[in-house]
Amino acid sequence: MRRSMSIEKLLTWITPLMLGALVGLYEIMHGLFYVLYGTPDQKRDYPLEIVLGLLIMAACLGGHWLIRRISHSNTRTIWITESILVGLVIYGFYRS
Repeated sequence: MRRSMSIEKLLTWITPLMLGALVGLYEIMHGLFYVLYGTPDQKRDYPLEIVLGLLIMAACLGGHWLIRRISHSNTRTIWITESILVGLVIYGFYRS
């Protein structure tokens, strides 16, 4: 009984938007690396990647928090809603 509760709690936090927040964190770290250790051209170009990573991370964390509050932490509802939103973003990205 306790094991299923811990898995459900884990699935409440590991969701599509939280994985998107990890992508934003990766972009921040990638841009920061090139700003600190890159060539002069890279030092000029990669601050934009840091800013975009911050925006992606903030949007994903804010969206996850909002969906979690609206769904009253119902794991199934969170996963369905976030999967649809992420699917629409990916679809829009590939259509543009």
